[in-house]
Amino acid sequence: MTSLFLLFGVFFLLLLIGTPILFSLAGAAIAVLMSIDLMSPQLVVQRLYAGLDSFPMLAIPFFMAAGALMEHGGISRRLVNFSSYLVGWITGGLAHVAVIASTIFAGISGSAVADTTAIGSTLIPMMKRRGFDPSFAAATVAAAGVIGPIIPPSIPMVLYGVISGVSIGALFMGGILPGLMMTIGMMVLIYMRAKRGQWEVETEPFSYQGLFKSFISAAAALVMPLIIVGGILGGIFTATEAAVVATVYALIVGLFWYKELQFSDLPQIIYSAGLNTAVVMVIVGVANLVGYVLTIEQLPLALSNWFSEHITSALILLIVINVLLLVAGCFLDGGSAIIVFTPVLLPVVLAFGIDPVFFGVMMTVNLMIGTVTPPVGLSLYIAAGIAGISIGQICRAIMPFLAVQLVVLALITLFPEIVLLIPSMTHGS
Repeated sequence: MTSLFLLFGVFFLLLLIGTPILFSLAGAAIAVLMSIDLMSPQLVVQRLYAGLDSFPMLAIPFFMAAGALMEHGGISRRLVNFSSYLVGWITGGLAHVAVIASTIFAGISGSAVADTTAIGSTLIPMMKRRGFDPSFAAATVAAAGVIGPIIPPSIPMVLYGVISGVSIGALFMGGILPGLMMTIGMMVLIYMRAKRGQWEVETEPFSYQGLFKSFISAAAALVMPLIIVGGILGGIFTATEAAVVATVYALIVGLFWYKELQFSDLPQIIYSAGLNTAVVMVIVGVANLVGYVLTIEQLPLALSNWFSEHITSALILLIVINVLLLVAGCFLDGGSAIIVFTPVLLPVVLAFGIDPVFFGVMMTVNLMIGTVTPPVGLSLYIAAGIAGISIGQICRAIMPFLAVQLVVLALITLFPEIVLLIPSMTHGS
């Protein structure tokens, strides 16, 4: 256990002094290697490369490219328009539109930040003009962005799947019901607050004609989540192949259907997707080095034995892990936290007989809540910037939404069947 304390001690010490997470991870792993006289530049490079030499990892650049192509191709505006006709007439108006648009966009981007940016840049100014309090408008969009990496596709789930060896398709299917539960929960909250008359806002008049026209306009965009989920459910392609199909589809739709994407835009889009991919991949490589250190020092086994001695209930273990991850999510982005904690915690939960698919989805839901918790919740900063408000204002407004998300996390922790229902029907999980 001494090596475990050294690993995390060095890691968090480097984080506290402002060292980027990449170098914090690498420094922690090297510190342990030096302490056991195994430090070698060749070993470090070998383990970095081994962490990236994986076919499922190809899903990350392709999903990032697909999301960027659809965002630049006019997708967010059409989704907002369709969502407005679909739910804008409900008490709460555009706040419901923000949640539904984010839910649909979640089936395209796989990223909370992408959801918040794409939907927020369109809807937050509209909500302010319609009479919404700016802090509530920003909080609604930021909270709705949490759904992005829970409903498939999901970049954090790809990372967990690669590290754990669990089926990424099963993880994707496991995220559907928790994501929809968040959608419904937030819409109920919005409806109740609007009914209490906390603000004066306009609602959209319901129109079958408008709904039909907006549906036709957004149809090509709405098909994309169906391609991803349907293809994986039907066994037509794997999650990685789904990412390639989604990218090709997004390119064709943007260039030839919506015609808002120009060939001249492609170099910048590819560069942006490549840069974002590189940031994730280099952390994955370093995380593999950390995983190697954990393995040779048998730290997961030692931790598992410690938990077995002090905790007898799987539920208590999950509660302890949830608290740990919620705290970690306040300081680490979700992808980085999954990379850091999966090699440590997965052997422990397996020893308690907990399903690894369920654990991966629970972990993702937990850490995505971290995107709307200070001080590092990136979605908070994006939404607050668009709305022109302070972080303090949005933090106060986000609390009711945070409560809803924590309730969903508690429900799936208490009832794992919620997560495992769809995977058990499609993957025999």
